[in-house]
Amino acid sequence: MSPKARRTALLGAMFLMATSAIGPGFITQTTEFTVKIGAAFAFAIVVSVLVGIAVQVNVWRVIGVSGMRAQELGNKVLTGVGWFLAVLVFIGGMVFN
Repeated sequence: MSPKARRTALLGAMFLMATSAIGPGFITQTTEFTVKIGAAFAFAIVVSVLVGIAVQVNVWRVIGVSGMRAQELGNKVLTGVGWFLAVLVFIGGMVFN
């Protein structure tokens, strides 16, 4: 893969991660539930953020070491899985944003 294609793929993935992580509804609901439920919900948020960071770091490591796009890597593991995951990410982005 050429350096320009690799950079384009990484920029696209970073943009997708940034836009799918937080939306206005997420912030509003988090604020409302934290006020109503208090520390129990705050603890759940902290745990989910830490787990999310750990998972994303590992995914980025695998993608970075392989030098392939995520859907190509998924297709090497099991035929069709990469494209299926790409469709799920797209649908999730449309629903949550």
